[in-house]
Amino acid sequence: MAAGADADLKPVDVRRFEGRRVLITGAAGSVGAALSHRLASAPGIRLGLLDHFDHGLLRLVDELLERAPAAQTELMLASVRDQGALARHFEAFAPDMVIHAAALKHVHLGELHPGECILTNLVGVRNVLAAAHSAGVEDFVLISSDKAAAPSCVMGAAKRLAELHLHGFAAEQRTLMQLSAVRFGNVMGSQGSVAPRFAEQIERGGPVTLTHPKMERYFVTMDEAVDLILRVSAFASLQRAPVTYLKNMGEPISILRLAQQMMARGDRDVPIVVSGLRPGEKLTEQLFDEFEQVRESGLAGVYAITPRTSGAALGTLEIDQLETAVQTMQGEALRVHVFTCLDAKLMLPPPTQADRMLDETNKAKAARYVS
Repeated sequence: MAAGADADLKPVDVRRFEGRRVLITGAAGSVGAALSHRLASAPGIRLGLLDHFDHGLLRLVDELLERAPAAQTELMLASVRDQGALARHFEAFAPDMVIHAAALKHVHLGELHPGECILTNLVGVRNVLAAAHSAGVEDFVLISSDKAAAPSCVMGAAKRLAELHLHGFAAEQRTLMQLSAVRFGNVMGSQGSVAPRFAEQIERGGPVTLTHPKMERYFVTMDEAVDLILRVSAFASLQRAPVTYLKNMGEPISILRLAQQMMARGDRDVPIVVSGLRPGEKLTEQLFDEFEQVRESGLAGVYAITPRTSGAALGTLEIDQLETAVQTMQGEALRVHVFTCLDAKLMLPPPTQADRMLDETNKAKAARYVS
């Protein structure tokens, strides 16, 4: 089963990043490392690689020295939760572009530890945005997730709130920084992706475990994910307000069929065990919801998503309040509080007739994408 759906998304020519100073948070993660490898070949580029995972950072820089010895890199061992450390690194490196990939990505762990998810996936975005603004960054790209649409888990809710904070920050600071987010599905081959886990289970003779036989997910390849991020970073300067970009990922893929096809390719027949849905999981992800407007972006195979009303923007003070809540609440109480805050931003007056007509036109154009 091939991920993605649009051949028009050709590989980005990294020479357009020649001479730029690009800081990547979460650089030791799967997507961050792939971005680093791709950008390292741009002439004269300087890469700031920020992560709190020391072993991952050292492994990444060793790989870059081997494959792109001319690349100029600077390692930054820091957490996106640490405002002071971020301020120091951003001031010293003076990036002109930031790709914010650092995040907690596992739904199940986010449900068990909602406070940790909020501190990294939302408070961390606030911190990185503030440091970028102070350092005079020109372009800021937030890596989001399809789980931000109609979220059922804390991880998805935090990602949606982070997207909304781009709009709140732009309104508060009147920043000249170009703000954008990229929303896509599961990245094939990334850390924690289901495909490598299935491969390991098949190799050792099973059983292959999945949570539900009817579960479906949208997938992109790592190359598609990197291409989308880099294409958006170059395109976002044409936008005057924050936009979330969404790739045409085609049809969702059956997780059961994926496991069966992997077994068939390996000529292996191993048992499949259904473990049951875990808290926060959905059978099928949505790509956008009724609180958003979707339109053609101007990029082939990519759609632009914005909140239906400006009142959905999330301000810095509201994130500060959520940060305080993390210190005083835990477990289900905190989870409910997070979703209550998100509902308060989204449950706004119903759209006007003009809004409905525009939205129906845009959704009709996107019918092949979501049908």
